[in-house]
Parts: sequence; C-alpha cells; structure tokens
Amino acid sequence: MAQDDALIPDLSATFNPNETAPLDVVFAQPSPSTPYTAYASSPNSFLSSCPSLKWGICGTGRICNDFTQSLKILPSSTPVACAAMSSLESAEKFGRKHGIKECYGSYEELSADQNVQIVYVGNVHIFRLEVVEMMLKAGKHCLVEKPFACSHKDAKYLFDLAAEKNLFCSEGMWTRYFPAVERVREILSEGSIGEVVCVNSDFHFPTNDSEKYPDSPLYSKKLAGGASRYAGPYPIAAALCCFPAFPDKISCAGVVDPDLGVDLAGSMSLSFPSPEQNADSDPAEPPTLLKAKGRGVASLNFGFMGESAEETTIVGTKGRVLIHSPAHCPTKVTLSTKMEGRGNSSSVTWDFPLPEITEDIISSGGYYYPNSAGLAYEAAAIARCVDAGKLETPQFTKEETLKVMEILDEFLRQVGLFEFEEEEKEEEVKEEEGKEENKEENKEEVS
Repeated sequence: MAQDDALIPDLSATFNPNETAPLDVVFAQPSPSTPYTAYASSPNSFLSSCPSLKWGICGTGRICNDFTQSLKILPSSTPVACAAMSSLESAEKFGRKHGIKECYGSYEELSADQNVQIVYVGNVHIFRLEVVEMMLKAGKHCLVEKPFACSHKDAKYLFDLAAEKNLFCSEGMWTRYFPAVERVREILSEGSIGEVVCVNSDFHFPTNDSEKYPDSPLYSKKLAGGASRYAGPYPIAAALCCFPAFPDKISCAGVVDPDLGVDLAGSMSLSFPSPEQNADSDPAEPPTLLKAKGRGVASLNFGFMGESAEETTIVGTKGRVLIHSPAHCPTKVTLSTKMEGRGNSSSVTWDFPLPEITEDIISSGGYYYPNSAGLAYEAAAIARCVDAGKLETPQFTKEETLKVMEILDEFLRQVGLFEFEEEEKEEEVKEEEGKEENKEENKEEVS
C-alpha cells in the first residue's frame, strides 16, 4: 500500500475540482489503491485515460440502460455483448439502441462469449446468486448491482468463489466513486472534522412516480423486493464509511405491506464501539476532555412512500460535512469547521460537475435515473483495478459489502421478513448434528 501511495502526488494543497491537472503528473502510473486525491482533483483525466475493458451487460432494464450509456463517456470501455433472460428479441432491441453487436437470449450464452472480459449484472435481485455464480465459473470478472445478493451467506459464497477463481468481483456502490465522495473521504482522512461521532443519512423516493402497485418487482417478495434492498444499502454504506468498527447494536423498525410481505420503509439506529486497540483508557492520564475514541451513532432511514431530502450529514468533534442531495449520487459537498463557541462555524462548498452528456447518449434516449452519468466514475475505477490485477476496489471493498448484507439481514429479521432464516436454522441444526456424530465416531476410535 505504501508503495502505491508514492505513485500519486498529494494535490490537496492546491485542490480545485474545476481544474484538470496534467495527465502525466496525476496518472503517470495510475494507482487503483489510492485514487482519492488525484481522482477528485482531476475527474476528466480519470475518465479519459482509463484502460480498455470489454463489457457484457446482463439484463436490459433501466439501470442496465444507464450503465451502458455511461460507458459511452469512456473512450476505452466498450459494451460488446448483452443478454436478456426474457427473450432474444429483448436483447436485440437493447443491442440496437446501444450499438452492441452480440445479443443473446440467455445468460448462459453471454457467459460463453470469449470476447467479454467483465459482466455488469443488473438483473432482478433474486437471480443474482445464480447469474454471478455462472459468470464467475465461466471466468468473467463481475460488477454486481445493489444489493450484491439476497443474504450475507450468498454474498460470502460469491466472494469466496471469485477469490478461488482469482477474478475481480465487486458490488456496484457507485456513490463511492463520485469525486464529491472522494473529497469527503479525503476530508475525513485529513481530520478536518476531528473524530466522527454521528452520521445521519436518508433515502426515500416515491415509487408511485414510476412503479405500478402492486405489480412492480420493487413490491415483489418472490423477486426479493422491498425498500431495504433497493434503497437501504445507500445510507448503510454512508455510515460504514465513517466508523472503523462494525456496529455493536442495531435497532430497526419498518413499515411492512401486510398483503405483499415486503417492507415499504425502514429506519435503523446503529451504535459503533471503540476499535479494540482504543478500548482501554490510560489510567495514568485522567481525561480532561471528552474523547470519541471511535465511538459513535448513525441514524438511517429509507423508503418507497415519499421523497426525503436525501442528504448525508457526517458530524465530527471539530465540524461536520454535508453531502448534498441527491446524496447517493452527489455533486456538491459542504465542510463546516467549528469555531470557538457553540453554534459558530465557517463553511466552504465544493461543486463537482457531472461528465458531459455525449451526442451518442442523447440520440439513444439518455438516462432514466438522476446523475447516471456518474456511473462512468465507477466503470473507470474498475477498469483500472482489473488492469492492475486487483480483485476489488478500495472505494468499496468486499468486507464492506458483507457488512451491509449482514445489517440488511438483521433489519429483515427484526421486521419479520428474513425469508432465509429458516433455511439457515436447518443448516445450523444439520451442522450441529454432524459435529455430534463426529464426536461419537472419535469416541469409538479412542475406545
């Protein structure tokens, strides 16, 4: 890591988001392990200079459309194939729209395409395990839309499989790749707001604007719908970005549709303990000031029934950071530094314009979702990581995905909707029975 750190200069002293630093200075040897400073300072160079990568698109829905559109911003990233589970006709229609030559009527055919290096998996949640497993076994790198899987158990299986195959595999937490968020992480690492003690993050969007009730997949228990899986990963990831430890307490409440059996809204209160190494205070030095020592809380909420401000506020001992709406794909950040006396602070705001929309994107129908041009930041970072032989990105690691999945599982348990729980209990019983059988066999061998 230290070796990679030396490859990118520290530009924070002359930070200007609207100024493009010289490409040979910032990315003479791009480092996917430490992208933050150079990345946030020179987003245009970051996009235009990423290594080549040939993408397969698994799915033909709205998010697959937007991701494919964003690839058109990157000169060296190309969608070469697409597939739809429903029909070849659907894949061909998607292919014509985006200029993709190879179109398949099944995911198996896409997995066999030797020209595809990496697959963007944007199909319905419930099929993630089956499809990602198929692609990994076929030797394809994978970028998987949120949620990465339907349970922590499934997510761990897929990451273990990717490691076994020595393949890149990551959840598509595109928020982390926005220059605005890279800037926030830079602010936190510099200690500009001191120790983080509180995170407030929300993401409610009104599904009535675009989804037919109750027929949409968003409301389908069979397809693993619900607000927690569609919106929940964003505020959870915002909190995990700010604390070093896993929460020691998770308290959840939710609104459940009694007829459909899915959650329509939810809230979580998380408390974070001190990291183990900071847990004990030094008795020789009695504290004279209250210290956070890594401890803190997070208040998170999400839902389908209304539209919230959709902001994330990170509160520290010396100030706070506001990630402006829409916080899951932000272009604006405000740092407020505490001054002497309660309620006094000084503030500075940064704006990070989105990549320009191209004529090709306009002529093929544009984007469905807000700020989808920012998906290009994610695609560019992943191209660098794959080119460098990395198996994950530093912006959002496998460990963080597994933490998000574990918290989502707990939310669903607490609101009574975790459909995998009985299956897990059965497996635990079988495992315990197996252990007891082994003990008996060992006793017989000893005797």
